[in-house]
Amino acid sequence: MSLVLPREEEVENMFSRILSSDVYCKRLLDTFYDHMCDDNRSVDSDPTHFAEVLLNAYKNGDVSALLLELCHRSMFDLLKEAYLIPKRFHGKCGENPVLLTDADGNLLEEKKGLVSRHEYKKFHEVYEAHHAAPRSKLYLADGYDLVRYYTQDMELSEKAENRERGILILYALPDTKKLGLTEAQAYDVIWSTFHEIQEEAYSAVVYYGQETGTKSGKSFDELGVLLPIRQFESKMLQHFGVIDGLVLACREKMIKTAGIDSLDL
Repeated sequence: MSLVLPREEEVENMFSRILSSDVYCKRLLDTFYDHMCDDNRSVDSDPTHFAEVLLNAYKNGDVSALLLELCHRSMFDLLKEAYLIPKRFHGKCGENPVLLTDADGNLLEEKKGLVSRHEYKKFHEVYEAHHAAPRSKLYLADGYDLVRYYTQDMELSEKAENRERGILILYALPDTKKLGLTEAQAYDVIWSTFHEIQEEAYSAVVYYGQETGTKSGKSFDELGVLLPIRQFESKMLQHFGVIDGLVLACREKMIKTAGIDSLDL
């Protein structure tokens, strides 16, 4: 079996940040052992399949393959679930998060039957009241945990679980791939901002995508923050106001590093 999940490159700085914090290490430990408890533990019913995954993981030095068999999470999946790094943004037409409205706040035709009157009313109130920062947009969206596992044929499969419906604010940021940065290095650039967002709204779901947006032929990165409606319904605007300030300060620093032409505002 070949390495199905490519290894993330240039992770040293990010891992050093985690290891330097007892809080972050404890969060990772709790997330891992939560999957290993009796209520959540996944047991492979096929001993041959289990042995094949285990031995191939050892042979390839692939810790993510082993973790996928034990808890249906890769190394980076555990870090995301522990709120240590953002989830990967799959683009506005991607599978996570799934956008339910367009950039003008209108429900997408094919999604109208999936949204309650109350949910859309709440979204529209926030959409009308929030003064959007430059190069940012609000969407009603569904966020998921993407759970991966090996099939009996040793192929990697994926399913979406734990849907969270909320209001997503999406910001354009300079293209970090153009600066030669890997995904892990991009996460390192926004590290402080990501954790400041978590302090402001702990259960907010933060997404980051490299080169997921294009405008006038120029690609750019995107950072999204999803506030689940059921947790943040009463204080949505206040949280978005603080998050705007955090992300715009981060964007200003990135533009200073990348150059004034790195993002058209």
